[in-house]
Amino acid sequence: MPENGGRTISHEPADCGTPVPGFPRFSVDASMDEFEAWMDYLFNRPLGVWEPAWYYDLTEEELPREWTLRYEGTDSPEAEAERIRRLFSDAGTLLRPYADEQVGNGLNVIVSGAMDASVASLVNPDVPSALRAEGLRSIVTLFAEVFAPRLAHPDWPPRTDGGKGSHPLDFICFMFWDICPFVPGRDDVTLEVLEATLALESDACQRSALHGLGHVDPPVLVKAAGIIDRWLRQHPDVPEQLRASLRSFGRGPIWPQTS
Repeated sequence: MPENGGRTISHEPADCGTPVPGFPRFSVDASMDEFEAWMDYLFNRPLGVWEPAWYYDLTEEELPREWTLRYEGTDSPEAEAERIRRLFSDAGTLLRPYADEQVGNGLNVIVSGAMDASVASLVNPDVPSALRAEGLRSIVTLFAEVFAPRLAHPDWPPRTDGGKGSHPLDFICFMFWDICPFVPGRDDVTLEVLEATLALESDACQRSALHGLGHVDPPVLVKAAGIIDRWLRQHPDVPEQLRASLRSFGRGPIWPQTS
């Protein structure tokens, strides 16, 4: 059972009415602060559901959560950015209680433009610039502390379709910069983040960073190509198929097609 702040997260029902088929019964814990309630809402979800079906299937009948009852209605972009910065900056510790599937689904909700996409707060001009930059840079810590150790497997490239045989974190790691609601490279900070992620000694993180560099804003293609060129010189053992694809950066797909 996951623990949050030393407190076991309960699945015993509070006075929340009749359970709805397909949803577990969760307790409403008024002792949770805003951050704890947000974490519980995103990550304390049942296992065995590939893709965050709980997010798509939310209805008015879902049993109450502390996040939706007390905090969601007064949320702001600055508060969103601070929560994401706090989570990503200490992601290894904060996400340790949760299974890979729970982590993958919760992060997908935070990042994907097809879902909540609260990560957009990190480029929102209404958020103080220092917080935006710190939040963006914390993405490197998320990759280093979560994706690198949990995705330490040798496939190159991984499956990204969520199909049978995929690791539950493959999709969100590889597709992070593809599905997030902003284009990387429109500021120097995101390029710094991509280069720092590419420098991690993790195949999964390197794949993600290279994929992200393939989605940069056209005006910064030269800078992105420089990042890739430096990385190739430092990694002479890169598979030739990938190396050849990267050499053509800016003139076609950055990632080789695989069957």
